[in-house]
Amino acid sequence: MIRFIRSIGVQALILIILFGAIGISTLVAIDQISEKQNVDQSKAIEAVLTKSAIQCYALEGSYPPDLYYLKDHYGVILNETKYFYFYETQGSNILPKIVVIKR
Repeated sequence: MIRFIRSIGVQALILIILFGAIGISTLVAIDQISEKQNVDQSKAIEAVLTKSAIQCYALEGSYPPDLYYLKDHYGVILNETKYFYFYETQGSNILPKIVVIKR
């Protein structure tokens, strides 16, 4: 091991370690950004579904009974292979609770 270090030089070894640390830091940062983006997408989808439910209430006088009603009558696209959708109604005149979670 000592012969290897002497042959490549201490400065080269420090550079290799430095670039390795930078590479690992970059991969960790990309992973964290990707995770945050997934959460942001779920929140954006929740906002769109809530706005659609409010639009339904404004036009029809009651909130939709389920998400498929929004899909059929208001053109909402649900990506059920990528997200779990939770839609809980408490009555036709109370805003439903909508939660979107990435699979």
